[in-house]
Formats: sequence, structure tokens, C-alpha cells
Amino acid sequence: MLPYARLTLGPGFRPLRAALYYAQRLAVAPSLRRGVGAGLAALVNLRTGRAGRRPALPPEAAMHLTALRQDGIVSLPPLLSGTALRETMDWLASRPVLGPQGPVPLAALPPGTASASYPLETVLRCPHVLEVANDPAILALAEAYLGCRPTLSSIGLRWSLPRPDRPTDVQFFHRDPDDWRFLKLFIYLTEVDSGSGPHVFVRGSHRTVGRLRAQPYHPEALARRYGTAAMSAVTGAAGTSFLADTWGIHAGAVPLARPRLMLQVQYSVLPVYALDYRPLPVRPARPLDRYVNRLLLAAAERGAVQAA
Repeated sequence: MLPYARLTLGPGFRPLRAALYYAQRLAVAPSLRRGVGAGLAALVNLRTGRAGRRPALPPEAAMHLTALRQDGIVSLPPLLSGTALRETMDWLASRPVLGPQGPVPLAALPPGTASASYPLETVLRCPHVLEVANDPAILALAEAYLGCRPTLSSIGLRWSLPRPDRPTDVQFFHRDPDDWRFLKLFIYLTEVDSGSGPHVFVRGSHRTVGRLRAQPYHPEALARRYGTAAMSAVTGAAGTSFLADTWGIHAGAVPLARPRLMLQVQYSVLPVYALDYRPLPVRPARPLDRYVNRLLLAAAERGAVQAA
């Protein structure tokens, strides 16, 4: 869980961050977002020495890229499974989550709590998480979609808990206005069926005009505009993995019977200026790309990080 920057007047106000964040948030036309995103990607390529480079994707990845561009979402082979998934869940079992009053064991959350995230340091130290976030095939696909070497701009592990009487924030249909161009990797760490809060995505909505005000979308209006077939709920066993452009309209359904634990990793052209990055001294299990991970891993640890 990353802290938010102060984007409104008051102590700690960050005017430049506010200007950069709201500039893209107020851009709701897909053509404008694509154009500015492409220009920024070109600048990133100049900065990272990748101008003019268009690495070829293997056939399966090329199919995934086509699906992403068309639908805004694509299913992937499981990125965590077997021993790696068990090690991840066993390690998290004894770690506290962030409750309303601070860190507490998951079982000690107050009744009626809708969701709970693990602290950022817990996420970064969790076995296999940084390795999955830096999977070479995922980074290559993200680079092809974004048009430049991706920035790992957000990462989190979040429980969604049964509370069928009252949905909250991300459980309403919405768009994520995080950057001019971005992509998110989702991995279910628990089994998810229709009763445990599946991610629901409106296919093709990433190519449509957004709203200036961050108001939720009504499911009935979405069904009329896009068709019920476009409203796709992702269910599956623990380890189910998918990528989505969450400028597209989506929601996390309210869990009715069982909680859901999900890993979310965001790749973007720029940092998310609504977030206040405080890189942590976490040494990865293997060398990672310096540029991709610069917002999360402290400079003191970058001796363990190599450029791709």
C-alpha cells in the first residue's frame, strides 16, 4: 500500500504533482490520452536508450497484445502456482494487515471491514512477489502496450472481505485515472468464484470517453451501452492471472461468501503523481531492472539491481 501525496491546499501540498496528476485526469478523450501517452513514451525511450527499438514478441504474447488493445483485458497462464503459491500464502499468514486503527492480524479486523491491505514493505518482502512483478514476459508485454520501458508504479496485496449489505469505493464501476497510459497485472491468491468478489471488466470500455467527475457507473447503463456480454467477470482457481487497462470501466464485485486476496501490480509510462513514493531498502531475491523498480526499491539496494 503506497501513501498518497497531498494534492490539495494545506501542509505538504505538492503543486507540481497536483498539476501533473490532474492534467491527465481531466483528459477524458481516448484520442488525446493515446496521443499524449505516445509522446511521453517516446521521451522515455530517449531517456532509457530504447528509441527506435521494437522488440518482437513471441506468437502467444503477440496474441495477448492484440486482445489487450481490442478488449482492454486478457487472461494469462498462472504466474503463481504450486509451491510458489503455497510459500507466498504461508508467509503472509503470520503478517498483519492494515486495519482502521493500524496493523492487526487479519482475524482481528473489526466486524464489517470491507477490505484490508498489507503494508508496502510486507508486499515487497513477500516471497515471489517482486519476481512475478518483474517477470520478463510480463515486462515485454507491458513495454509493447505502453510503447516504452514500463515503470512499476504501484503494487499491493489486498483482501476483499464479505460485506454484502454495503459496497464501497472500488466495488462500484469506475475508471482508474492513474497515468496517461498504464496497465495492471492481477493475480488471485485465493480461489475466486461468483460469491467471492470477482473482478468485473467492461470489455472495450478503455477505448471510450471517460468522465470529468469521478462518479460511479451504473450497471444497467453499462449493459445498455456496451451489452451484457461485454461485462466480463473473471473467476478461477488461486493463481488465476490477467492483465487489464483499467482506464476501462471495472469493479471488484462484493464478496458474498468467501474473502478474496489479490495481488495487483501497475505498469505505467510515468509515476502516478497522486502517490508519494518512499522507496524501501528491500533486497530482491534476484537482480532486477533498475529503471523499472526505481520508485519502490531504495537507492541503497540498487547494487542488487541490474539494468536490463
